[in-house]
Amino acid sequence: MSAGWVIGGRFTMLDRIGTGGTGRVWRAHDRVRDGYCAAKLVRRTGTTAMLRVVRERALRLAHPHVLTPYAWYPADEGVLLAMPLVRGGTLETLLGDYGRLPPAYAAEILDQVLAALAHIHAAGIVHRDVKPANLLLDPSPVGAPHVRLADFGIALGDDGVRLTTTGFAVGTPGYLAPEVLDWNRSGPAQDLYAAGMVGWRALVGAGDPRPRQRPGPPPAGVSRALWEVVERLCAPDPRDRTATAALARRELAACGLALEFPVRTRDGEPLQIFDHLGPPPALPA
Repeated sequence: MSAGWVIGGRFTMLDRIGTGGTGRVWRAHDRVRDGYCAAKLVRRTGTTAMLRVVRERALRLAHPHVLTPYAWYPADEGVLLAMPLVRGGTLETLLGDYGRLPPAYAAEILDQVLAALAHIHAAGIVHRDVKPANLLLDPSPVGAPHVRLADFGIALGDDGVRLTTTGFAVGTPGYLAPEVLDWNRSGPAQDLYAAGMVGWRALVGAGDPRPRQRPGPPPAGVSRALWEVVERLCAPDPRDRTATAALARRELAACGLALEFPVRTRDGEPLQIFDHLGPPPALPA
């Protein structure tokens, strides 16, 4: 595919902005909305059946911290999924820029991830690939972060159907709960484990965790109460893990952390989420 290609008489592909395990992502212009969107092109046999799943799940999953399609269209033996254009990169990018995040800022990010999980779990969906690269951020020069959980390509619903075919992959090493590594037992508890490892990364400033990584002692400046929230989410035995995302959010709230603006890193640097996309290419004549 090349820039300028129009799909469905509606979406003009402009430039490639990402590639994931389940498809390519382009910045596109939506003629109906007269605005820009992220257009994910997913290859899938049985396009009609997939469109039915996408429509149904998009309605079920709509939430401020969940990135879901607002339109869909058959395209080149697959499907185009049109989604809001999120311009601030990912949590993976932010961690690469700043390393360890201030505790209150990390807690706010974790709380938003848990809010997204509480919503999708209530809708009968298990994401199965919660990780920093799937947490998109809106640009924020001085304010609080706004996280959106994305890439539901291997999400498993209560209907047993995935949105896309992804071979044998069921998640990302380091964020996979031990019960999944041992028995491939999928369920909401595995998303909670992954959220805990996301919190661990944000507070420690390390790279991706190893399989079965244990949190270890709390870093300097991280309260025992906040660290215990992360430890409970990362419990190896799902019976010891925090039972629900809503309960984990209540435990986070009890830590009493509050963001102070401007947010600064340990080195005193202002923490900002920049626009990673820049201006769009000119529309074809």
